[in-house]
Amino acid sequence: MHTLIAQLDCPIASEVESFIASAKRLKSAGAYHLYNPGGGLHPLALGSLLQGELKKEVYLHFHPADCNRAALFSDLLTANVLGLEKVVLSAGQHPSKTYLKEAKPVYDLDLLQFLRMALRAKAGFDPANGALEEGLTLQIGVQAKVESPLELLRLKQMVDMGAEYVFLKWPSKHLPLSQLQKEIARPIYLSLGLDKIEKREREWREVMESGISGINIRIPAGQEAKGEEALKWFSRYPWSES
Repeated sequence: MHTLIAQLDCPIASEVESFIASAKRLKSAGAYHLYNPGGGLHPLALGSLLQGELKKEVYLHFHPADCNRAALFSDLLTANVLGLEKVVLSAGQHPSKTYLKEAKPVYDLDLLQFLRMALRAKAGFDPANGALEEGLTLQIGVQAKVESPLELLRLKQMVDMGAEYVFLKWPSKHLPLSQLQKEIARPIYLSLGLDKIEKREREWREVMESGISGINIRIPAGQEAKGEEALKWFSRYPWSES
């Protein structure tokens, strides 16, 4: 059973109702993945709304590009209290590549340090090494690409630290998927843009039979109809032999 995940960018506050309506149109999505590229509504607020209204799993995406460790730790605590337990960490985009191009980058923590802080919170410690009343119950994964031996080494380091699953940017030119799975040894969700999907059944059958846990499709605002078409196509696997 593969989980089909619709990754959506968080809108500005005035667009919340249309955002929820658009998410509802993605009927073939088994879960949602909320990413704030900069300047949008916080994933925590949207995640709580989506999970409560649509009764589907929500992955929250946090990154250190524009937040310091205090804000990031607060995000983890709030996600835990709200029962939004699926958290994806990444390095994030530099603000110059986002909607608010003049925003200053923060990078108080890099991705490895952020992951370490999150895992320490699960173990019951805050960023100052003080004891929490209890450890967080979050399920923490990372999003990464593997285009070189160095990137594979970095990902394996995060897995060894305790990352529980991986959103792997796809395609990867470094290693075939079967080899990547042996190297990573964690549930893998292939993450790809809607514009990168080519419906070649033979190729995708090999991918789906390789043991991946799911597909994460990045769906731009306004392309929900095309996104639902792609999700529905994947949901029909195994396709009939032609």
